[in-house]
Amino acid sequence: MSANRNLFLGLVLGGAALSFAGCGPKYPKCENDEHCQEKGEFCVNGLCQQCRDNSQCTGPGQICASGKCERKPGYCDASIACPGNQKCRDNECGPECINNDECGAGKYCSNGGCIEKPQCGDGADNPMCPPGQECTAGRCQMKVASCNMNDPVYFDYDKYALRGDQKEKLDGIAICLKNNSLNASVDGHCDERGTEEYNLALGQKRADTAKKYLTNLGVGADKLNSVSYGESQPMTSGSSEDSWGKNRRVEVRSK
Repeated sequence: MSANRNLFLGLVLGGAALSFAGCGPKYPKCENDEHCQEKGEFCVNGLCQQCRDNSQCTGPGQICASGKCERKPGYCDASIACPGNQKCRDNECGPECINNDECGAGKYCSNGGCIEKPQCGDGADNPMCPPGQECTAGRCQMKVASCNMNDPVYFDYDKYALRGDQKEKLDGIAICLKNNSLNASVDGHCDERGTEEYNLALGQKRADTAKKYLTNLGVGADKLNSVSYGESQPMTSGSSEDSWGKNRRVEVRSK
């Protein structure tokens, strides 16, 4: 009787133990690392995870992030290149350059990137431009001292040679035409005295003289067209020296 009782108790206790063992946490849930050993993982906050800290991640440049081994953002090495123009320094991707020495010939470092050296200004070998030029967007250009295309060039009576006091006007016009790549018409005019034919010829000589002066200053001859209007387009009416003087002129018009 006693033996049967002991056997019964043994069966009950053994079944209870088996039942208890079968009620343990089910993957991926866990209570300790032993519950995750089969997967080679670790118990982190009640769940089996690939890693708990960086020491459990052995791949190149890997760190533990939210229980997973992932490559560190910006990591680089001989086999893992940086995106774009970034450069690898100490296994971290960074800007293309941090100083001018990291840029090739003719370039300098600006805001982390290698750019072409400007002709003048910041970053240029010589920040200053030659006399008569000014720095615009990193390039030396002719300094625009005057850009008045509306001021006529006046001539003496029955003459087509440029007056000394009128050349400065054409100097400014030449700069305007070159800097803006403009085409222009050089128009010759005369006062009312003389025949129509004579004034057409004289007006053409005045236009050609002004055109030649502009081309000598570097304006392309193909960008200039000289034409004579003779006496047909006076600037002012009247038969006085003041009116005649204003009508003996050349006008340069951009096209």
